[in-house]
Amino acid sequence: MFKVMLIDDDVPMLKVLKQMIDWDALQLHIVGSTYSSAKALHMFQETWPDIVVTDIGLPQKNGIELAEAFRGMKPDTRVIFLTCHEDFHYAQQAIKLNADDYLLKDQLTAAQLEQSLQKSIRLLRSKGTPLVHKSSNYNSDLFKQGLIQRVLDGVHPETMREYAAGLGISWQYPWFMMGIAHLHYATFERLYVQGNVPLIAYAVYNIAVELASSYEGITPFMEQDHLIVLYNYRLNLAGNACSHFRDYLRELRSRTEQFLKLRLNISAVTDKMELAALGSCYHQMIRHKYEFYENGNFTAADMQLLVQNMFLPLPQGTLDGMKAELERAVLGNDLSAIRELAASIGHMAKEKRFEPAEFIQEITMLLRRMDVIFAGKKTDETRYGYLRAARTLDDCMELAERQLAHIAQHQQKGAVRAIQEPKLQVIQQFIDQHLADNITSIDIARYLYLNSSYFSRYFKRLTGVNFTDYVHQYKMGIAAKMMKSSAQTLESLAMGLGYSDRTYFSKVFKKYIGMTPSEYKAKHAVSKTAR
Repeated sequence: MFKVMLIDDDVPMLKVLKQMIDWDALQLHIVGSTYSSAKALHMFQETWPDIVVTDIGLPQKNGIELAEAFRGMKPDTRVIFLTCHEDFHYAQQAIKLNADDYLLKDQLTAAQLEQSLQKSIRLLRSKGTPLVHKSSNYNSDLFKQGLIQRVLDGVHPETMREYAAGLGISWQYPWFMMGIAHLHYATFERLYVQGNVPLIAYAVYNIAVELASSYEGITPFMEQDHLIVLYNYRLNLAGNACSHFRDYLRELRSRTEQFLKLRLNISAVTDKMELAALGSCYHQMIRHKYEFYENGNFTAADMQLLVQNMFLPLPQGTLDGMKAELERAVLGNDLSAIRELAASIGHMAKEKRFEPAEFIQEITMLLRRMDVIFAGKKTDETRYGYLRAARTLDDCMELAERQLAHIAQHQQKGAVRAIQEPKLQVIQQFIDQHLADNITSIDIARYLYLNSSYFSRYFKRLTGVNFTDYVHQYKMGIAAKMMKSSAQTLESLAMGLGYSDRTYFSKVFKKYIGMTPSEYKAKHAVSKTAR
């Protein structure tokens, strides 16, 4: 018996369709009906119908768009379109989509509907079962993608098992283990260009699939740029399920190194999990990077214990004390010192177990700060992309060390001056470029990729005044010069320097120049007359 889903935003029409023919006589079972395209997508993933009868003129996603989405998830889905006369311009698109039929609602008869459904049934039966027997490798991967998406979305277990069986995947046992394999980007970037990440990830997937043929119960899946490996097993007295799974992951890592010269960072959960729990477990593992301090080989035997494996927040300014040393090492192109400082930072992070995302962000800000000081040309963002994706501390620190060495070896001329006069000229340029804005120390700290508290202390040491006073003083100096040579009104001058309130501008001017703008203009007008 084939499953059918009905979609029409005209609710009475749904009732008409259900009553129009004897569905059971055609060996068809209506598994769902809805008036909403959004609900239709969700219902499709839950019921996985063989035939969809849908109106074209739906709000939000129209029937054509829905059908394309269904075919993307399940390429063998048969589609029958319903429409009104005024929607006839959709007919060409429907034909291109290879729909089984295109029926006009106001002329629809039971015989027409039954004839269209019988055509869909013939096409379904001609495909044969299971689904992958007559499909290409591409379609097979598409089907598997649909399966893992259901696992991650937490679709009803029986629906997932039924779909898996259609792919020739037997999930007959109650328990699962899960592994997640990521590329080690520091080794990847030595051998491949960034655009090859999907291609290389797919190569790893192919290795995983070939290897799985020798390991009962194991099924690998592609998910974006990483692999998910599921192991379906039953408990037995020998208790060798864990070793079976670990052997597979160990051999996967070994073959990847052998054929692709790449390292894999693998995290695994060997706790017994039901099919319905896999999705939440996966999202938790991806989000928290539990493997960050485990050198790319992390196994959780009990998911409940992961709650105790918490990381500590990274205190603000943790790396501030190392910035001066790193600047000197980069300036002197001292690769040995750079290596030692990177190792020291990594050791501190591992000892304190800082939250991985916060630590990576701090390292990124540190590297970008070095780029601002030393870089002679626009920064290549590739390595920063790898850094964001890094799953382990050693991958992160290897990438950071490499970036520091790159900056040291390609630093611009005049970097010595930048260190001897720490960025005052850069700061003044920023102020000049934002004269009409009300800039703060937070704005310039972000521009320089510095912690705002650190920048405030740093600037006070550099100039002897705080940043706000410096900006006001700098702008009032410009205002005073312009009053001598420009015929601008006071309102226009104030607005051009970022002061929308004339009274406030006058108050600031008097504080730093010693007199009001009117007094200043009057004084210099007298001086000109005297000359």
